[in-house]
Amino acid sequence: MTVSSTSSSTTILTTLASVYSSNVQLTTQVMVDEINGQIQKQLQQKIAALPDTGDTVMLTFTQDQINQLNKKLSTVTTVGNDSSTNAGLLSSMQNLLAAMQTAAANGDSTTFDNNLATLNTDLSNLIVVPPTAPFQADQISGLKGSGLGINSSSFYDLSTANGQAAAAADLNNAQSKLGQIFGIVTSNQLVATSLTTSLSDQINSLNQTLQQTQTTDQLNVASQTAQLTQLAQNQEHLIQLALGNTTLLSDALGNMANPPNLPTSAFDVLSNAVGATATSVTPSQTSNAILSLLA
Repeated sequence: MTVSSTSSSTTILTTLASVYSSNVQLTTQVMVDEINGQIQKQLQQKIAALPDTGDTVMLTFTQDQINQLNKKLSTVTTVGNDSSTNAGLLSSMQNLLAAMQTAAANGDSTTFDNNLATLNTDLSNLIVVPPTAPFQADQISGLKGSGLGINSSSFYDLSTANGQAAAAADLNNAQSKLGQIFGIVTSNQLVATSLTTSLSDQINSLNQTLQQTQTTDQLNVASQTAQLTQLAQNQEHLIQLALGNTTLLSDALGNMANPPNLPTSAFDVLSNAVGATATSVTPSQTSNAILSLLA
């Protein structure tokens, strides 16, 4: 059996077109993947290298201010809490002294001594607050060291007028001393409350400024990141479009492998002209086709 040269050529072109198309598609995809990988690597490097748009010096200074104010607030809060505790104890001690005055006047040794025991317990529970500006020295340290100067009922002999008078004198001195200390402690407590409010307001204000600045910086970085990402995507699309043009040669080979059927007779011409075969063409179609050829 003899194979025509036209059939052989067509087969070769068809095979060549198919192989070329497959190789081009594979090579193109590999190139696209490699290029996209390089673009993404560059994108990440650019994002990592984005400059800090915020004022770093200002941010650092603001944070330092916040840290310093927080330390002051901690100290003030401690003084305020300790002063509050001391004020409560001093108030209780003053009430005990008043009760002991009544017990001494009545010669009630048992009540006197019981209240004295509670009084000494409160004295030991007082907190020594280091004197730091703007707080006053509250004299509690000296009070705890020297005591209130009150003895037990047996020392005074409350059954006698002289004993009752001596106890009353010591109780009055203690009340005077506690009254002076109580005034300083409550004053320190008021100062601590005022400072706590002031410092808290300053810290809150600085925190808001810091957060707003950081938020603005984050938005700027996010905006620049979005722009860089969009540019990278545009680059990828443009490269894909450019590589896609290499399929033109594959299309040309395909057209060569499948050329249009050339007419080999007048009937083929008529068939192509009227869209019908020689057996199905009508006289009207034939005449029209002939007229068109002669035109």
